[in-house]
Amino acid sequence: MRGENLRFWSPVAVLLCFAAYSGIKLVRSHVNPEVSAPDYYFTRNIDGRRGTVYSAGGKNYPFVKSVPFWEYHLDPVALTNSIVRRRGEPPRPKAAIVKTIADALGLDYRRLMRMSENSRKRYQFLALSSNPEAHRTLADSRLVAGVSIEDRQVRQYLHGRRLSHVLGSVNADHVGSAGIEQRYNRELSGTPGVVRGMKDARGRELYDKRIVSVDPIPGADIYLTVDHNLQYEAETALKWGIGEYGAAEGWCIVMDARSAAILAMASMPDFEPLAFGHTPDDAKINRAVAFNYEPGSVMKVMTAAAAIDTGIVKPTTLYRTNRDDQRYYRLPGDGSHAWEPLMTVKDAIVKSSNIVIGKLSWDLGPQRLWTYLRRFGFGDRTGIELPGEQYGIMWHWGKWDKATWSRAGIGQGISVTAIQLISAYQAIANDGLRMKPYIVERIVKPDGSETKHEPAVAGRVISAATARAVREMMTGVAAPGGTARRAAIKGFSIAGKTGTAQKSVGRTYAPGLYRATFCGIVPASSPRIVVLVTLDFDERTRYHQGGNSAGPVFKRITESALRYLMISPDRPEELEDVAEDWN
Repeated sequence: MRGENLRFWSPVAVLLCFAAYSGIKLVRSHVNPEVSAPDYYFTRNIDGRRGTVYSAGGKNYPFVKSVPFWEYHLDPVALTNSIVRRRGEPPRPKAAIVKTIADALGLDYRRLMRMSENSRKRYQFLALSSNPEAHRTLADSRLVAGVSIEDRQVRQYLHGRRLSHVLGSVNADHVGSAGIEQRYNRELSGTPGVVRGMKDARGRELYDKRIVSVDPIPGADIYLTVDHNLQYEAETALKWGIGEYGAAEGWCIVMDARSAAILAMASMPDFEPLAFGHTPDDAKINRAVAFNYEPGSVMKVMTAAAAIDTGIVKPTTLYRTNRDDQRYYRLPGDGSHAWEPLMTVKDAIVKSSNIVIGKLSWDLGPQRLWTYLRRFGFGDRTGIELPGEQYGIMWHWGKWDKATWSRAGIGQGISVTAIQLISAYQAIANDGLRMKPYIVERIVKPDGSETKHEPAVAGRVISAATARAVREMMTGVAAPGGTARRAAIKGFSIAGKTGTAQKSVGRTYAPGLYRATFCGIVPASSPRIVVLVTLDFDERTRYHQGGNSAGPVFKRITESALRYLMISPDRPEELEDVAEDWN
């Protein structure tokens, strides 16, 4: 008997204890301010639409933009238990609601109906959509129920990899990770908005229950100086050159000769902006601004310009071509080239004589040479609006050894960046006046106010007379007898210079490995554009010289630019000769 009573009263005792515990908890929840009922209200920020980056063509030619979209999920329980109707109309049947959802998102009705009947699986993914009409429909509680909506935005790089190093990328939080996206992240990001509303038991927003909403302010739009057509032509030609001549890497810049605006900039290898986080580090480098390298013979132009500007030589001044001159210390050699005993300064540029320019560099002296190179912008950043720009490497002249006195003038023992190099050539193209390179033309805020870039003078490097004399000297490079015959363009004079720089590995030079460069000003008589091309070789190849690899790439890029910009030839007689040949 006692056992039966125990079995009967034990469960009763447990239930009584549980009831007492629950009662105590309920009482405490009413009298204890620290215990509160579940809060179904929330407040959160909404990111403003990130600004658009446009090409020089304006509104019709965006490079990258953000598009708002929404992520939709289906809650079968809420769909079944909710009453959906317009005022004065009967409740909508479940089948009609499902049909509305399917039509709005372009989903299969039968499949969606099966999903709505599976009450054990809540918040099933439906779709991602940027259709504002679909959003208006699905956010209307008088038409549908059981659909949760989450605000999103996606960054679209409309031309894929094109201009990837300039544009950069954003991370998962839409924060700039490289390029313009990083440099102007604050301007592009905009101002967040605020939304207050209700959420369900699982923390998801009930979209139609929003109480307060402060609209976000979009970010500013950025207009680049880069032209989308010229960028395409530059990248196409650079890719062709890398494949044609067996280079591992390459970079090129097209610059306006008068204002120093960047019209095109490419660096290979490039990357897919939406996969930036999975891109190899080597491919993330914008070699046009963030890579130091020995320039080689393209530096000879600046040495000759400095010597002419100081008055110690003229283009017609003769130098002996012998290397064993006791007045000079450890002159660089000219390889297997055999010169006449005497050579003018002009011919030393055309034929790219290390010996003659080495002597000229020595006669100029380390202090004067260093001073002029600094005026040209070497050893300092240009200030272009891109992250990661390097300074180059050029020690103060007081730290140069005697060998550097003659070798710095031929582009050895110092390092530069491509943007520094083309900026120096721009000064020669612009009659000695160096402008500050820039790639952002204007920034336009949502209220319509804008910050416009005005071309800025970086400084006068050489006199106008010196610049014109140097350009005339350079016209022989892309001509018969010059080192870049393959860079010549019919109808146009080109003031250019080749460079074939041996690559260094550690503290020594790597035999057989070179970087080939050609930089040219077109037309030489009335400069409009400056184009620089460099190909970087990791293997021995017969096309390692600037004239026979970088030169043809320069020609392809420049011909396209001349046609697109409708620049008139300054040597029309050459075109007439071609026309006569066809008759």
